Amino acid sequence: MLFAIALFVANLSFCSWVSDRQANDNNGNCATPYDTNCVNADPGDNTDLCYVDMERNPEAAGVDGGFAIYPGDNNNGEGAVHCHGMAWTNDPRSPESRYKGNNIFFVSMYDHLYTRGYVRNVPGAPMCGCIDTMPVVSRSDCTQVDVTELWVATYTPATETTQASFELDLDPENGIQIEFNACQGVNNNNDLEDYYNRLVRDKEASVRELADVKKTLVGRSGGCNPKIDDFVASMGFGRTEA
Repeated sequence: MLFAIALFVANLSFCSWVSDRQANDNNGNCATPYDTNCVNADPGDNTDLCYVDMERNPEAAGVDGGFAIYPGDNNNGEGAVHCHGMAWTNDPRSPESRYKGNNIFFVSMYDHLYTRGYVRNVPGAPMCGCIDTMPVVSRSDCTQVDVTELWVATYTPATETTQASFELDLDPENGIQIEFNACQGVNNNNDLEDYYNRLVRDKEASVRELADVKKTLVGRSGGCNPKIDDFVASMGFGRTEA
């Protein structure tokens, strides 16, 4: 799996896939027989790919710079692309922060690679990574962790030869139960940007970090076209319709 490991900007990461290789799972359009009905099969499309800035992650691109523009959407643009991610709070003690590794593994390896058969990164970008390394897209699905922890408190009174002691430990059999559920946002569920809006509302992330998120998830701030125009202009070019 092509995963950009770095310091996470805005405590958010997501994955983007462009191919489906597994039939009979009700996800994507891969079908049997594989040699005829699963060649370059598409994942379930849930986003509009805007552009890839290869300077965001030269290691994934294999070059120091360059960009690819994707005007239009789906069959009129880049084809089917599926994005899915997660976010966590600024408090390192919160369940979202402490179990973010479990969530990243669940989303990238289990839920999408193993369960759905989604593979292949957007060319020039990592398959998964922190938000500032990823392609600019309209939106992303989202998974949150709901964690139940069972702690056992043990008090041992003092004796003539020992002092009193108190121990607090996770139950060895049922100490941690993790559920992976669709993110609950302010107005929409299963939407990464709106889940981040909830973190900001609950003062678990900052407005400045939300502004960074909106540089990559652009659906609520005008969509792809104005962002493509702004990016192309920043590269010293102008965009015209064919």
